[in-house]
Amino acid sequence: MPRCLRLCALAALVLAPHLPARAAPPAIDRKGLDALAVAWAKARPKSKFDAWDAKARAEILEKAKALGPIPEGALEEVRDVFWKALRKEWPKTDGKMTTPYGPATWIQNGKGGPKAGLVLGLHGGGEGAGDASEAAGKWRLPGCLHMYPQGIKLVHDTWNSVHGERFVLTLIENAKVQHEVDPDRVFTMGFSMGGTGSWFFAGRHPDLLAASAPCAGVLMASPKSQVATKAEVKELQYGFVPNVRNLPMYWFIGLADKNCMPGTFLYAHDQLEALRKADPTGYTQQEFATYEGLAHAFPPGEPSKLLSWIAPKRRDALPKKLVWEVAGSPYPLPEDDTDRKVARYVKEDFYWLHYDRPADRAYTTATLDGNTIALSLSTGFPEDWTIWLKPKMVDVTKEVVVTVDGKEAYRGLPVPDVLTVLETLDARVDRTLTFDRRIRLAKN
Repeated sequence: MPRCLRLCALAALVLAPHLPARAAPPAIDRKGLDALAVAWAKARPKSKFDAWDAKARAEILEKAKALGPIPEGALEEVRDVFWKALRKEWPKTDGKMTTPYGPATWIQNGKGGPKAGLVLGLHGGGEGAGDASEAAGKWRLPGCLHMYPQGIKLVHDTWNSVHGERFVLTLIENAKVQHEVDPDRVFTMGFSMGGTGSWFFAGRHPDLLAASAPCAGVLMASPKSQVATKAEVKELQYGFVPNVRNLPMYWFIGLADKNCMPGTFLYAHDQLEALRKADPTGYTQQEFATYEGLAHAFPPGEPSKLLSWIAPKRRDALPKKLVWEVAGSPYPLPEDDTDRKVARYVKEDFYWLHYDRPADRAYTTATLDGNTIALSLSTGFPEDWTIWLKPKMVDVTKEVVVTVDGKEAYRGLPVPDVLTVLETLDARVDRTLTFDRRIRLAKN
């Protein structure tokens, strides 16, 4: 080695921060991993209407924990073992599934594959009205698999309901596993009630989407959602608008619309503008337009302009800053207990955050700057939070530091392991949002 390189190497050793030694993990137990993958793939629910068997899940996670750490760089290898097993066990659907609310059907066309996106076209309608064929004629993108669900129960705002949300989430998982679509190219689109539903999924599940197009709909609001002016809105449904910080959205409303009155869309746009001014690097991909004199109809040139705008969008799956406001029981609520055959879906994962006991109205921000993560919590306890990580996000050779409300809550080198790969893949069956190491926060 030349003298100058020897001196540089020596200097690097002297100046490098002292880090705790970390022994190299043993080679992956492939036999054990294969057996675990098969057991998990068989046991995992294939529909968001079904729940895990608690005992079976606990046993599987315990086996994953026993397999221990994995070598650096093995994330994709381990993930793909689980993925292959899951695809083998996943049911082949043909546009129909069974749910506790009765049969659920959808129109499907186009092809899947690793380069294909997914378009979820949500139909309009209301009480006793709504047809998937209406959406199927409008929402199409080249090179995409298209799914147009038929509302299981045709009620007002059916896509925002317990059954509507679980149906669409099931279709997303089905497209990712059975058809292997690109998880970074999932789009929701809709007009009227379909626009209302598209806003619902944009706000509740932005981490699953590349972009959303909620057209000529409303947001749930107090004292009511159908209002002509923003001055009539007292409060929007919380847990939606702040969450779209990193999500591209294309939306519009006619100012003469009597079917979906413009007040809540105008109010939401003002909220987003205020958020953007306070957070200049966020909320920057909002394309919103109003049209004087336009009733409940598409403006000239739409939806063609919308489709051209949305086609190249890709999900920002690992944003440097997150804003998550929790809505535990968003409207519409069921009219009575008999309507709620299953509970409202509990969202515990949001991009690279996991929240064990999501507190209604909790407002959390998280920023990643190099190897430093700063959390700000409006309520709750740090020990309810886990941070998912992978090598794309941090320098794995250096310590990661986490602060909670300005106080250091963690400092160390997270270790990649089988358990984290399995838990994060299980959460969303999303190959991009699969991680190999975690930071579980403890009490301050």
